[in-house]
Amino acid sequence: MAAPNLPLQQRTVGQVLAAAVARVPDKLFLAHGEQRLTYRQLDQVTNRVGNALAALGLAKSSKMGLMVPNSLEFLTAMFASAKLGAIYVPMNLDYKGDILGYQLAKADVSHMVIDARYLDRLAAVQGALPKLTHVIVRREPGIEAPAASFDPRIVLLDFATLEQASDRAIEAEVAFDDLFLISFTSGTTGPSKGVLATHCHVLTFSLDWIEANGYGPDDVLYTPLPLFHAIATWLGVLPTAICGATAYIADRFSASRFWDEARACDATVVHGIFAIVPMLLKQPPSPLDRQHRVRVFYIGQQNDEFEARFGARVVEVYGATETGIVTFTPLDQVRRKGSCGLANGRSYEVKILDEQDNECPPGVPGEICVRPRQPYSMMREYYNMPAETVAAFRNLWFHTGDSGRMDADGYFYFVDRKKDAMRRRGENISSFELESVFYKHPKVMECAAVAVPSPLGEDEVKIVVVPREGEAVTAAELWDFCRALMPAFWVPRYIEFRNSLPKTPNQKVQKYLLRQGVEQGEVFEDPKARDMKGERRRA
Repeated sequence: MAAPNLPLQQRTVGQVLAAAVARVPDKLFLAHGEQRLTYRQLDQVTNRVGNALAALGLAKSSKMGLMVPNSLEFLTAMFASAKLGAIYVPMNLDYKGDILGYQLAKADVSHMVIDARYLDRLAAVQGALPKLTHVIVRREPGIEAPAASFDPRIVLLDFATLEQASDRAIEAEVAFDDLFLISFTSGTTGPSKGVLATHCHVLTFSLDWIEANGYGPDDVLYTPLPLFHAIATWLGVLPTAICGATAYIADRFSASRFWDEARACDATVVHGIFAIVPMLLKQPPSPLDRQHRVRVFYIGQQNDEFEARFGARVVEVYGATETGIVTFTPLDQVRRKGSCGLANGRSYEVKILDEQDNECPPGVPGEICVRPRQPYSMMREYYNMPAETVAAFRNLWFHTGDSGRMDADGYFYFVDRKKDAMRRRGENISSFELESVFYKHPKVMECAAVAVPSPLGEDEVKIVVVPREGEAVTAAELWDFCRALMPAFWVPRYIEFRNSLPKTPNQKVQKYLLRQGVEQGEVFEDPKARDMKGERRRA
């Protein structure tokens, strides 16, 4: 199914919602737990919340922080902000201390919508937030808020009071090139950067997601991913609004409950991330594995075993918060194993460039670089970081920081994050490809490959493994498995076993924590490994 034709001038979140309300006012739009909102109801409640926020001084281009777990209140605040032309700033729910204070201060947040359970974290950093004037607290029955006190200059009030305001239409003028949000990157190699995105950027992302997944008005989306992340909102809730479809939002991802929850809401499209595919495959087989309507799993690496077992196609794309969906394979075209697809020529130019920004020949790895074909379909800048913005857009190409290659037929292949790549014995190693081999072992639930220092000046390879529950696996068994399936220079010198991997709430492994060298499990060194001098060493 082709994405709807949405002219640039109509690419604002408010216009998208208004169009859906006009078409399907009483259709279920959003569900979370027992809560339900039709398109008309969401429109009305967002008018109330928006009018109340406007009375509190939130205006066009004002910055509103949003630190709320998956809930309809999160989305009510987001849509209200969009209608006002304000800029919302979603916060990772794990953040506290310096990182929380840094991002809120960097974004110039003046209003904060926050769940009561995180109030003490905000109170602890309020001294770093001179522009903060209002804190709006979402309270949930049965959950006690921690003690927190705020400077008298900051006004506190409950979110529920906002919902009592007038539901008259919000009359703010918002254009497609106006700003919608600031989304912070992970900041694993330096201070996190705030991606400043327009309405057009985000909705172009949504339209391309619709195209890649064949999403339409009869679809039902199930997402267990956090709403502060782009997949659940930009590639879930907003495409649903564009199409007039229905979205079900879970509290969080659970491998054991995933298919039951998707089945219960009659989902046709489900959200995940790459690491979730092997996690679901490691669940015990069930006669219900194909008893559902799910036709698409977004996003993962193409996996024949997954598709045969669960009957759902894994959609693999390449994209980034700063850009959009850069590559994908249309549903009516043949996929290539290991490829993240063809260039999304409707929205972007895509090239593989070397260190001097020359185009790499087919098959030769380089950096994936992107530029837009339409106005305002990529980020405007890294907010308040002009030097970083200029560096990222060197030579008029956005440099993604990812390594990839393109074959002679124009199919792209992701190799690795440049910062995650390893070099050993003069050879480059993709941590992504190495991990893909480990995931084939039936006793491995999760894994992460990282570089550790070598006295020889390059890297040694370490793999951190979480065994499948109830399974006993030895380092010797894994090394035998590696040697049968990997080049010799890929075989990890060190294997560490842990009960879990450090992750973000979006289930991405925080590899920078693994690189710090703090061992939390039992570590084994390959007895066959030797330095060039013949000496043994430990990580």
